[in-house]
Amino acid sequence: MRPEALQEAVVGLVIFAAAVKVQAHLIQRIRADGGQVCTDEFRMPDALVASVLAAFFCAAILGALLRSGPAPALQASHIIPGAIVLPIVAIGVCGFLKYRGLRLIPLFGLDRLAPWRAAGWALGLVILAFVFAGTANWLTTIALRGQAEQQQLVRLFGDVVRQKNHLALAQIFFAAVVFAPLSEEVLFRGFFYPLGKRYLGPLASGFVTALLFAAVHSSLTALAGLFVLALCLTLAYERTGSLLVPIGMHALFNFTSLVFVYGQARGFLPAS
Repeated sequence: MRPEALQEAVVGLVIFAAAVKVQAHLIQRIRADGGQVCTDEFRMPDALVASVLAAFFCAAILGALLRSGPAPALQASHIIPGAIVLPIVAIGVCGFLKYRGLRLIPLFGLDRLAPWRAAGWALGLVILAFVFAGTANWLTTIALRGQAEQQQLVRLFGDVVRQKNHLALAQIFFAAVVFAPLSEEVLFRGFFYPLGKRYLGPLASGFVTALLFAAVHSSLTALAGLFVLALCLTLAYERTGSLLVPIGMHALFNFTSLVFVYGQARGFLPAS
């Protein structure tokens, strides 16, 4: 092994060990405090709606798996129409919860932390998410023996950067950094997870919700990384009780990932 490679491996192991230690402390605090995610106000009507939505997502995932031939290429013109689907579903879920008489701000813990404190938690915990999700992606690449393919959105983003298509660039940034974090966190962490926690327990709910979150992104290569990311987001929600924290983490994660791809496409960073 080259000295440079050995040095990089040692640094990586040190960073991973430090991240494991911090995450273990976080989990111990959650176990000691019992978790901060509220489940008391959720009832069977909410579970019924969640079951219907989960069945819809599973049907869509199964349909994609059973589709013959390669998936159609993602086009820049598809970004915004595709990005508004989950926000519409999230708005519908919030409307249903409001119709049931629930107050969304305390339900999602939006008043538990001041915005600056939520931002601080998000900034600190997203570093752990990068370490663990990056490790999962690296192991996936090894397991697939060089056959790993980028997510379609990431590949499209690299293409529009090289083409200097600024409109498409802005649309992808907006969809990934605003639409996706808000809608996905409301649905998966704010709705699916607490319902599952109430009826299945936190461990089962965290696992199932993370698996569903990863699967809806329709990328075998990114599946493990997204699953681990979802677990990190759930732990952050349980530790703080504020949905603002996983929303902020998700936005920072996507923003940093896109900036990295932008640097690669422009030649500022080495291609992976």
